[in-house]
Amino acid sequence: MAITLYQFEISPFCDKIRRILNVKDVPYRTVDPKLNELGAFKKKSPAGRLPVLDHDGRIITDSTDIAHYLEAAFPTPALIPIDPRQAAEAAILEDWADESLYFFELTMRLTWETNAPRIVGQMMEKASAPKWMARFAPGQIMSTYGKVARAQGLGAKPRPQLLADLQRNLHAVEHWLGGKEWLVGDTMTLADISVAVQLFCIEGTVEGGPLVAAHPNVVAWLRRTEAASGPRL
Repeated sequence: MAITLYQFEISPFCDKIRRILNVKDVPYRTVDPKLNELGAFKKKSPAGRLPVLDHDGRIITDSTDIAHYLEAAFPTPALIPIDPRQAAEAAILEDWADESLYFFELTMRLTWETNAPRIVGQMMEKASAPKWMARFAPGQIMSTYGKVARAQGLGAKPRPQLLADLQRNLHAVEHWLGGKEWLVGDTMTLADISVAVQLFCIEGTVEGGPLVAAHPNVVAWLRRTEAASGPRL
């Protein structure tokens, strides 16, 4: 059995798959495509999106599809609850993380000057970008992802309003957890991993770190999830 995860290391969706593999104790290797390899990579992912999982030559794309594939191929420990109601809750929380929280971290990490140069620098280093490209990359990526964020909606909001929206989301997770250890049921599920990887990214921003730290239930749960699924890279 050979599993290769093609990834951008800083992507929360790639982090999501690494953590699933870690929890299931499945051996794997990671490959971060270099800039000069992206053309050949299109053969594995025509859309050019990561993560991509190669399991003995079988290619699976999209983090949700990969998660469900791994759950079927390596069913223990289970990350999708057997109980239909709990499975539905986990699915809804995963989708909320992927389609809503994601745009908070994308906007804050890749379009704000307080965070983007550092994050883009890490991306360029992993991609073995030449120095001249690395110098211009932050501005180009901030512009490109700024258009994405504005089209989605969050990027068009003033920063104080976006941070107020984030505060409401964190407040909701704080009270959802209450005295519980996990978001759904009594064990860690795909919901925990999916929401946590987005909040790890937000927690790592200049603006998001203090907001996350002000929610003790969220912080304790993030540390539990991190301990159970592997350290942040």
